[in-house]
Amino acid sequence: MSDDQLKELTQEVAGLRDLFLRRLADDKTTKQLVQSVNASLTRRDAIDQYKVFAPMIKELLLAVDRLKSNDPSADLNQSVADELVTVLSRYGVEQIDTDGIVDPKVHEIVGLDPLTDGVQPDTIVKVVRTGYLLSGSVLRPAQVIVARNK
Repeated sequence: MSDDQLKELTQEVAGLRDLFLRRLADDKTTKQLVQSVNASLTRRDAIDQYKVFAPMIKELLLAVDRLKSNDPSADLNQSVADELVTVLSRYGVEQIDTDGIVDPKVHEIVGLDPLTDGVQPDTIVKVVRTGYLLSGSVLRPAQVIVARNK
């Protein structure tokens, strides 16, 4: 191998080495940028969640304060429960309808009552626990007792 060829090969290796080091630096910079953007998005998501949930949390805490500041009575408990449902409804939470025939998509049958005259089978006769929807999705199914032949 001649000196010229060796010199040319050395320059080519040096050029490749420089290119490799630049790409490494670019990769490191890109990785740092991605980490920075992810951290920024995480902070923004936390702020957005605070903006969405803070008013609801404040209203729920006011209802809790009402419970703590008064002697509990059936009327007060019902009033606070109604208030909480109203607050949740402002954020898209809806009570599941429990009139009529049971719907297994939104109702959970927890008991059976004997079928009586004028009542269709699988008619909801009692609500054990109210169910709720959020944007059409079941948060909690309504627990119901239905009329059925045993």
